[in-house]
Amino acid sequence: YEIVATAGAGGMGVVYKGVDPALGRTVAIKVLKDELRAHPAVLARFRREAEAIATLSHPNIVRIFAIGDSDALPYIVMEFVDGQPLSETLAETGSLPWEDALDIGLQVADALVCAHDCQIIHRDIKPANILITEDGTVKVTDLGIAKVLNASTQLTVDGARIGTPQYMCPERCKTLPATHSSDLYSLGVMLFQSITGRLPYDATN
Repeated sequence: YEIVATAGAGGMGVVYKGVDPALGRTVAIKVLKDELRAHPAVLARFRREAEAIATLSHPNIVRIFAIGDSDALPYIVMEFVDGQPLSETLAETGSLPWEDALDIGLQVADALVCAHDCQIIHRDIKPANILITEDGTVKVTDLGIAKVLNASTQLTVDGARIGTPQYMCPERCKTLPATHSSDLYSLGVMLFQSITGRLPYDATN
């Protein structure tokens, strides 16, 4: 793959915009951050993330094309989405017309149905993880902290809570197990914010 530019960074990895020369298509390449590669548990979760997402086939979920490891550098090759995160849209507009917010919510909900049917919980639904293309198509991204319900081991980077506090349901804040409803709570918070321009609960702790 030919690297074109840095596209962004998340909690576990850096995402590059690249080109697959064999097919001539633009892709997103996610690699694990340098400081995390020394942790076997993190490497296992990174690979499990890719394997889990690769089983999902839905127009509102970013697709996985390939999984690999080059010179001890694990990577995931994904669909490149030419879109803007909902977080940036809200930063620019403050809020959305309720019709637009509900259209986004319905597409995210459809994606969650697909993930939940495969026993995958996203665990971090928030505006920054929702990409919107020019034609209004929604793509759910960053299943990097997804919990696979039927996995024998649940992995975290440091044993701490995983997620973004403002969007986390009460049981997750108490470190209780996440369920399908946990994602729906986060979706509700995101819809509230999209329509009103503010979070329902916002505090420093």
